Amino acid sequence: MRPTGIILLLLFSTLPIPSAAQVNSRAAEIESGRAQKAQHLVPEPPDRIERYLNFIEDKKILERLTGGIAGFRPKLGGMVTGSGFALGPEYLRRDLARGRVTLRGAAQTSFTGYRKFDLQFSLPSFANGRFFLDLSSARINYPRVNYFGPGPDSRKGSRSNFRREGAEFSGTFGFQPFRHLRLGGSAEYLLLNVGPGSSPDFISTEQVFAAAEAPGIDRQADFFRRGAFLEYDYRDHAGGPRSGGHYIVEFSDYLDQDLGRHDFQRLEINLQQYIPFFNQRRVIALRGKTIMTFQEDGQRVPFYLQPVLGGSDDLRGFREFRFYDDNLIVLNAEYRWETFSGLDMALFADAGKVFPRRSQWNFTDLESSVGFGLRFNAHNSVFLRLDVGFSHEGFQVWVKFSNIFGEGPVTLPTTQSIF
Repeated sequence: MRPTGIILLLLFSTLPIPSAAQVNSRAAEIESGRAQKAQHLVPEPPDRIERYLNFIEDKKILERLTGGIAGFRPKLGGMVTGSGFALGPEYLRRDLARGRVTLRGAAQTSFTGYRKFDLQFSLPSFANGRFFLDLSSARINYPRVNYFGPGPDSRKGSRSNFRREGAEFSGTFGFQPFRHLRLGGSAEYLLLNVGPGSSPDFISTEQVFAAAEAPGIDRQADFFRRGAFLEYDYRDHAGGPRSGGHYIVEFSDYLDQDLGRHDFQRLEINLQQYIPFFNQRRVIALRGKTIMTFQEDGQRVPFYLQPVLGGSDDLRGFREFRFYDDNLIVLNAEYRWETFSGLDMALFADAGKVFPRRSQWNFTDLESSVGFGLRFNAHNSVFLRLDVGFSHEGFQVWVKFSNIFGEGPVTLPTTQSIF
């Protein structure tokens, strides 16, 4: 052995070896120090946002607002995207005839002059729970709806506006052969009128676009719509799902009652899936939706009944009603996580497009947006939703008093609903 190795061996042999008792004593000393420090720890005071959220939760403010008194409550939101803040009274009773009858009526107006009156009568379940019936009517007056021109290549600078007013009377009837599965049909009569927009900042649509670019801009017709749908819904909570799925296929036939030039059919497929993890405190929400229209030669879908993208429910980084055309595809993904009881945060990504021919149905040339949002929950439903979306056309901020992705055929969901 080298002399250096012999010297190191002698040095290490002279070092004291700690006994097991010494090791245990040192561990106990460290643990005692930690316990003493923990006794003197002071919790970090909540910031202002946390104090507000705790106050809302402790006082049950959301529950009081949504619960109402004797059926009467304030109706916040619920109008078409872009209407601005809307408010009005609502009467809602789900407990009539021992819960077998639902009656709802509301009258609303927004700060921008949008008005909506609607009435609904429902039998959610009768004949041993096998059948359901929904009757509704609505009257609207929307004075400044956006129109940027037809097709996916419409320009942001071509923004115009038009007035949409009318009334609808609809009925939906169906049955539930198995749990979660519903089949049914619907009928609706639409009285529609399009006129000059009232926005002081943008030109009226009829001054920019002729009937060749905006079918129906010169003359409007009333429509009778008949349809059938299939729905499979196994979400845990319809108003704020954290698990399950919701799948809808709906086919409608629109019959022009006046002009004989706007007959068309419409197929809508809406697929939603909710994937929970970490004890449902985190959720991945997915939605895929497509709308396709069919018409004979010489028939055109009027522009005010075309599928539309852009706004708070699909491409959230674009202005409302940004893209119009005969067909549509949209994909949405959200990652949501619970930050406080009654409040979720969300990161989202949207992609979609409109297109004139069904042969162009593909996933190329999609417009896209990304963003973040907040979801305030009450009674297992989203009471208030705030989204901030970003796209190559800028950013948009949306405040909605409803959940995203819609509810079902009974409420006549479309990507941008007329009513």
